[in-house]
Amino acid sequence: MAEPSHIAKPNLSKPVASGLILLLRFVQALMLIGLAVLAIGTLAFLFDTPLRGWLLSNSNPDAMPSMARLAFACATGAITAAAWLLVLSILIRVIHTVQEGDPFVEANITRLRTMWMLIAATEVFRIVVHSMADLSVGALSVSPAETGMDIRIGTWFLVLVIAALSEAFRQGAEMRAEQELTI
Repeated sequence: MAEPSHIAKPNLSKPVASGLILLLRFVQALMLIGLAVLAIGTLAFLFDTPLRGWLLSNSNPDAMPSMARLAFACATGAITAAAWLLVLSILIRVIHTVQEGDPFVEANITRLRTMWMLIAATEVFRIVVHSMADLSVGALSVSPAETGMDIRIGTWFLVLVIAALSEAFRQGAEMRAEQELTI
């Protein structure tokens, strides 16, 4: 049975896409290590373990936040890292379809929509947690605390760009479907 003509054979000679996938895989590996460290940190600060003793051995006990606060900070960091790992995984799948020469597929529209909604939800989660629990760097006595909400314009710009791309992909898929009907 012959493959449909609109599905191109994988072209691994696209160096930008291949390089981008390699870079994203490397970032994924770093994020996975960070997630593991944060998960271990959460457990270490929740329970009195030798690891917690070692982690706090060079700290000033008077300047230390509570163990619950440290565990909560690690847990929220782990949740955020897990969300960004998922975003990277979705992005790699989108790039694979670009590499294969068929990016305007329904799956990519869904992937891009999922990405922007996941990034937006992660950012809202970060803002709420940092605002309500006062988990800013200042709360950990590292530097003076900032007042107000920490709204990151770059992240919201990224959300808007990905949302716009998802709509461009949707329109591209519709145009391709119309073109296939006219042939």
